[in-house]
Amino acid sequence: MISETIMNDLIFNGIEVLIVEDDFINFSLIKELICYLGLKHHWAKNGREAVEILANNENISLVLMDINMPEMDGIAATKKIRESNVAIPIIFQTAYDSDENRKECFEAGGNEFMSKPMKKEMLYSLLKKYLAKSQITQK
Repeated sequence: MISETIMNDLIFNGIEVLIVEDDFINFSLIKELICYLGLKHHWAKNGREAVEILANNENISLVLMDINMPEMDGIAATKKIRESNVAIPIIFQTAYDSDENRKECFEAGGNEFMSKPMKKEMLYSLLKKYLAKSQITQK
């Protein structure tokens, strides 16, 4: 677990993250948490939009992926993303935490799995883990 002191010292200057979330309230919460650290964000409201945004933006360094969404769910989107991009970290976040969901996420190509409601410490710890240390600066 990352301490409050370390969280307050981390800044990810301008690194771009894609938030894939169909619920505006959940999106707003995640946006607030990541903007606090200096991250820039893109928003996809479904998996189809996520695939399109990633195909047209090479600057995105990490994806926060919901599972249950309209048009294309997070599992299908991740499989599609992995066809052309095996390197980008994909962190699943869902309110439906089960062993079966976790297994599906990892088999699709996800790197991590977080349950909603999202814990700030867990999110920050995963961001620190997956975003290159060279891109992190101290306040």
